Amino acid sequence: MDMEFKNIIELYHHLLPALKCRERELKEKGCREVSVEFIWDTLKREKWSRSHHLTLGEMVNDILKFDPKEENMKKDLYSKEEVSI
Repeated sequence: MDMEFKNIIELYHHLLPALKCRERELKEKGCREVSVEFIWDTLKREKWSRSHHLTLGEMVNDILKFDPKEENMKKDLYSKEEVSI
């Protein structure tokens, strides 16, 4: 069964539990400035904008595997200690 969303805000609200979970995990591992919005915006810009026909499951998987160290970040999101994710 394919889910269709009326707009990006509706999609965001469906993905919010996964976004909050990943934010919490990253903060527990020392990523001090990560936020739900940062994860959402980065994945929208860096990954999902180049993809077609994504399923909700694929998007949730991307969120739960999100690693800011692998993304092209301009600011340091980690504390000075080396953190392993």
